[in-house]
This record gives sequence, C-alpha cells and structure tokens, in this order.
Amino acid sequence: MNAKLDKTNVEKTHTSLALYHPMAHGNAIHEHRHSQVFDDFIFLCRRRWLLIGTMTAGCTLAAMAWSFTQTPVYQGKATVAIDQQNSGILERDKVHASPDVTPEYFATHFELMRSRTVLQRTAQRLNLKAQPEYNPALAKKKSWSFTLWPSSAHEREAAKSDEPALSPEAAEDRLLKQFGEHLEIMPVRGARLAHILAQSEDPALAALAANTLVNVYIERTQELSAKSTENSAAWFMTHVDELRKKVEASQQALYVFRTKHGLRDARSGAGQQMGELESELVKAEMKKVEAQSRFQQIQSVLQGPNQNGKIDWANLDASTEVLTSPLIQNLRAQEIKASGEVAELSDKYGPLHPKLARAKAELEDLRGRIQHEVEKVYDSVKHEYNAALVRERTIKEAVGRHRHEKIGLEQYEIERGILEREAESNQHLFDIFLKLTKEADVLAGMRSAAVYLADPAAPSSIPVKPRKVLNTALGLLLGLMSGFGTAMFLDFRKRILRVPDDVERFMPSVSLLGVVPIFNKQSGNGRLLQSADSSSPVAESVRIIRTSLLMSNPNLLPACVLVTSPGESEGKTTLAVNLATALSQLEDTRVLLMDVDFRKPTHHHIFGLHRESRNTKGLVDYLKGNAHLDEIIHRTDNPRLWVVPRGSAPERPSELLHSKHMTELLTWCRKEGYLVVLDAPPVLPVADPLVLASKVDGVLLVVSSGTTTMEACRTAIQRLTLAGGKILGAVMQKTAPRDVPYYYSYGSTSDR
Repeated sequence: MNAKLDKTNVEKTHTSLALYHPMAHGNAIHEHRHSQVFDDFIFLCRRRWLLIGTMTAGCTLAAMAWSFTQTPVYQGKATVAIDQQNSGILERDKVHASPDVTPEYFATHFELMRSRTVLQRTAQRLNLKAQPEYNPALAKKKSWSFTLWPSSAHEREAAKSDEPALSPEAAEDRLLKQFGEHLEIMPVRGARLAHILAQSEDPALAALAANTLVNVYIERTQELSAKSTENSAAWFMTHVDELRKKVEASQQALYVFRTKHGLRDARSGAGQQMGELESELVKAEMKKVEAQSRFQQIQSVLQGPNQNGKIDWANLDASTEVLTSPLIQNLRAQEIKASGEVAELSDKYGPLHPKLARAKAELEDLRGRIQHEVEKVYDSVKHEYNAALVRERTIKEAVGRHRHEKIGLEQYEIERGILEREAESNQHLFDIFLKLTKEADVLAGMRSAAVYLADPAAPSSIPVKPRKVLNTALGLLLGLMSGFGTAMFLDFRKRILRVPDDVERFMPSVSLLGVVPIFNKQSGNGRLLQSADSSSPVAESVRIIRTSLLMSNPNLLPACVLVTSPGESEGKTTLAVNLATALSQLEDTRVLLMDVDFRKPTHHHIFGLHRESRNTKGLVDYLKGNAHLDEIIHRTDNPRLWVVPRGSAPERPSELLHSKHMTELLTWCRKEGYLVVLDAPPVLPVADPLVLASKVDGVLLVVSSGTTTMEACRTAIQRLTLAGGKILGAVMQKTAPRDVPYYYSYGSTSDR
C-alpha cells in the first residue's frame, strides 16, 4: 500500500513538474495575456464609454468649430519650366556640353526664387503693405471688434495692447518673412518643372502673387545675364585696342625686314628659278653627252687606225652622222659604183689601160668629195659638242652660285617666318576679339533666361485651408485617443485591487470567498485575533470565509487547503491562523495548521511554542527524517487545533517539499480526519507554493486591498493553475469599511 502510494505521489509530482516546465509555462502565459488584453480593452470600453464618448465628441466639435471659424485661405499655383543655362560668349564655338540636370542646378534656382531681392521686388509690385493680411493695422480696422467698440475706446485699447512701433526695416523684414511663409516651391519629379504655390485670403491675390514672383525672378535672371554680358563686352573693348596696336607693330616689323633683305617677293621666285636652273642643267648634260657621242663617232671615222687624217672606210657606215647625211650617202653610192668599175676594168684591161686610169681618177675624186663632206660634218659636230660643254659649265656655275645665295637667305627666311607668324597670330586674335565685341554689343540688348512661365496661376474658388473634413477627422481621432488615454490612465490607477468588486472584475474566473477589514492587532501574538464568542466584524468575516470555503465544492470538502498570496505582507499568515481557528470552532473537527513557509516561520511565535523548548521540532525535521509525527504536531490552547511549526532551518526548501515524506504526511492527515491548513510562502518570489499546489485539495489566494496589483494576481493564478493546483477562491485583506459598508453595517450598532 505504501509502495503504491509512493509511486502515485512520485507520478503526481512529475506531472506537476512537467506542467510547470518553463517553456510550456511561458507559452501559456503569452497566449493568456493576448486574450486578457483584449478582454481588458472591451471591459474598458464598456466601463468608460461615457468618458470616451464625451471626449471624442468634444474634440470633434472643437475641431469643427475651429475649422468653420477660420478665415478661408486660397492657393495660386503657377508652373515654371527650367532649361539649361545659356552658354557664355566664349563658349559658343566649343563643343556643346551635356545638359545640366543635377539636383543642385534646380535647387539653386529654387533658392534664388526665395531670395530677399526677389521677395522684396514682388512685395513692392503687389503692394503687400496695403493688404489687410500683411498689415495688422488694416486687419484691426476690418475686424468685428472695431465695428462694435467706439472709435475713441478702440484707440485707447489699441494703444494699450499694441506692440511698440517697428522701424521701417524691421517692418519690411516681418512682411517679407510672412510673405515667404506663404510661398512654397514644389519640384515635379522626373521633369524640369516646378510648381510655385502662393497662399492668401484673397484668391485673386494668391494667383497674382504666384505669377508675379515668377515674372520677377525671370526679370532678375535676365538682368544678371545682361549685366554679365555688358561686363564681358567692356572687357573685350579694353583689350581690342591693345591687340590692334600689337597687330600694327608686328606688320610694320615684317615689312621693314622684307625691305631690308629684299625678301618681299623673292621666296617664291627663288624657288622657281632654282628649279628651272636644275632642269636646264640636266638638259645641258644630256645634250653634252649626245654631242660627245656623235663627236667621237665622226672622229673615229676621220682618225682611223693610221691616225693620218684619212677616212676609215671600214667605219664610215657606222657613224650616225654619215648615215643621216643624204649627200654623203649619194657620194658613197657613187664611190661604191666607181670602185666596182675599177675592179672590173682592172681585171679586163690590165693596170695600164686608159679606161682603168680614167676609172681610178673618178674613184679618187669621189673619195675626195666624201672626205671633204665628212670633214665638214666633223667640224659641225665638234662645234656643237664644244657649245654643249660651254652651256653645261655655265649652268653649273649658275646653280652653284644660286645655292650659295640660298644658304645665305635661309637665316633671313627663318627670321621672316617668325615675324610673319607673330603678325598672323596677332591678326587672328584681333579678329576674334573684334567679332566677340560686336556679338557682345548685340547680346547686351537681348534678354534671355533659363526660366519661363509655362502655366500661369488662375484664381481658385476652392480654399486649401482650413481642411474641414481632415480637421474633423483629426479631431475625432484625437478625441478617441484622448478618451482612451484618459480611461487607461484612470484604469491604471485602479489596477491595484482596492475593493472586492475589483477582484470580481479583473479575475472573473476566481470566486471571492470573503473580505477581511483593517483591524488593530491587540493580542500579544499579533495575529490570533478572534475567539469562539467574538462577534466583531473581523470574526464574522473569517466565519464567512470559512463557510464559503466549505461550500466551494459541495461534493468533496477540501481536507487540505493551501493559503498563499502573490507577494509578501499581504496577510496570508493572519488569514491562515484565523481560518484554522474558525474551522476548529466546528463540532467534531480537528484542525492542523502547518507552517510550510520555510523561509519566514511565524507559527511558533504566534502560539508560544518557543516557550516550551528552544529546539522545537517541526516539519523540516520530519521531512529530513530526524523526527516522528508525534514530535512535530504540537497542541495549542484550543483543544481542536494543532500546529506543525517549521522546525530547523532548511538548506533547500523546495527539494524537501518535493520529497515523498511530504506526500505521506498529507495522506496521513487525510486518513486521520484532520482539516489541514498550510501556510505557504508567496507565489511570485519562490516556487514552494507551486510544488504544494498539486498535493493539496485546493488553494486559497489572499490579496491585500491597496497593495496587490491585478497583474500579480493573474500571474500567481496562472502559475498555480499550470502547476496543477485548484483555485478555491480569493480573500481580500485589509479592506476599509467605507469600501464595503454592506459587509459591516449589519449588527454593528447592537454590538456597541
């Protein structure tokens, strides 16, 4: 039987430990908190609906009233287009650069639009000083108070309340500041456009202000561009005169140098003459070679092998001059014929025949004539050859002389080139400056700007301020937030349990078994306050708790009740002592009050057990095996009430409560018919109550009015429930009679 009981107790203990696993415990608490927050929100709405509704309606009506009493403000919107800045004068001949579309370029224009100069000129054109919204004096004259008050009284009041008169500069600064606050520049993303927004109480003035601002800025940019062009033109004019003098000086130096060295037109003539001379030299050399060849041929004919001036008849026909002479060829033909006749007569008649002599005489005559003609050709070719030699020599001398002169002139050509280049450079630079000066004069009269008005503003009939719908919605939202905030603040102040209704409201799943009023501790023990015949409110409250506890489960009366609280000093020990005393007043009952608060024992002081022995044995000694049951159960002055004190101080309280001896002790008490009241430590600081929660029949939770918070109660209940404990109910300690008058009013007069 004992072994089976031990096994059951061990399994029950393991089950309670598993239920109290940190991970499962945390997840369950997290899920419960979500549902609890929603329930609290619903309850807050139901309880504080009047406060929330009143503040919501008030803020909404206030926002509506403010919106409808405000002066309508209209907006004028003008659209401007921003192009790339025009190139400067000196940049017109350069390669066209890529357009500047950086954000800095557009931001520069936007900032210049809001510059003081632009705002000042715009304000002057619009005559803002005459507008009531920019002139406080005119605004007062148009106000409703001016029409109601007499003029003299109004002036006296204005004199009292007006600010000191501002200087013209300060007044202008305030006007420009106010005007700038009514302007807004809104760039269009992805385009070279920007919206100029101007606000005013007059729709026509709003549109006019936007258009005027754009026009003034365009004129300002044109003015700056024209001024820059004029400065450039003046600079060009200053340097054109200097360049003109340089050009004249360089041209004069070049002219003097050409005249001095005769180089005015000699450069091109010298080159041409040199080419002609070289060409003539080549021709003369070729002609000389040709004449020399002819001369040598004809000379070889006259000067044969004997060199005696006779014709070499063998080489006669090899000469070109002979072959080309018709007379010589004719004589040569006759000579050949006569030579043939001489040979024929010599063979026919002999050497002495007259015909042969006559034929030889004719042959010699022909040969003489041929030699004479050859000599004439020789003289002609020789003369031609000599002429070719003279011509060649003459041309060579001319070429040599010209080359010598050319070498001398090259130095002059170099110096002349330097002077010419300087003159040309000065002339070119002068031409550029002169051209740019004329262009600058033309551009100075032209007005161009990188900004132009793409879409002018038009008066609008729809005001932009006040936004009545938006303001009303914001007022509604502000009212809801303020209402819920105020309700939550008031509810937070009441998160502390003060009255019994708070227990029922914040913990609807836990029954309120009773309340104990505040009382003065009159007895020496400090906590044993009631007797059997007492009819004080405290005694009656404890009896109500006793009855509620016994009726909490009609089918099974709790034999072991664990009394604990969420935190310290909440009256759990006082309730345990008085509840045990009240239970002992019932017939045929035996009550055992057990002190399981091993950290702060008090029962031996309450019942005076320390007077019997210094070493009073208690529950710790039994759980350690150092004492028997009869040694730890002590009688009190009440014959039906026994006490089990703590005993010696333990080192590990939770492990002792987990032991099988504790389970055996509670089982023995049930068998012996004891009603056991266990005074346990608080739930939140230590884990001892969680260990005992699964070993007892129920847990009685004690809360203190004005001290215990709702969160502490919920956390304590969650931990006890997860540990396997059964919550029998809650008891509120230290309640004020004014908070629960119906608990204490009955019979109070008769008692007194």
